[in-house]
Amino acid sequence: MFYESVNKGTARKTGRPLRMGVVKMFTIGNIVMHPTAGVCQIDDIRDQSFNGVTKKYYILHPMSNPQKSTIYTPVDSDAVSLRRLLTEPEIQELILASRQEQLTWTDNANIRKGEFNAILHSDNVARIIALVTLLHRRREAVEASGRKFPIVDERIMLDAEKRIHQEFSYALKIAEEEVPEYIISRLYG
Repeated sequence: MFYESVNKGTARKTGRPLRMGVVKMFTIGNIVMHPTAGVCQIDDIRDQSFNGVTKKYYILHPMSNPQKSTIYTPVDSDAVSLRRLLTEPEIQELILASRQEQLTWTDNANIRKGEFNAILHSDNVARIIALVTLLHRRREAVEASGRKFPIVDERIMLDAEKRIHQEFSYALKIAEEEVPEYIISRLYG
């Protein structure tokens, strides 16, 4: 069964792999998943003024490169959903659930790009895994026929892989390079 966090970290059974781990309040030191920056640590929570408006912000640093940047995310933001990292049992469940996702290939590149970007930004990890699987299979078929895989599809695949690999690597305590084999062994092993 899948769980979706609701008010103050409680969970309810949903029967579907959706926005796992969304919680609205974190503490300093928590490791969280940021929708664009990936795995981040909360270094501080403080009032900060931008453009004359003072709000409470999470001060985050990406775990991949803590010196690279500082991210300010409003604690009460509906636009940016931080979530806790997945656990190993949740990851295993989502990998298996990805087999049930029914993704189809759309021939129109513009429509396909929109559909795939919607999946990538949905935070539905099972669908993102299914997207990566679909793109890998499609790339193999395209290259086997002597054609080039479209760059737009390649970028989406790389973005999806980066998201999955970074979180799974951190949560499972394995190297990012080991994540594809981990997923494949659970999907087909």
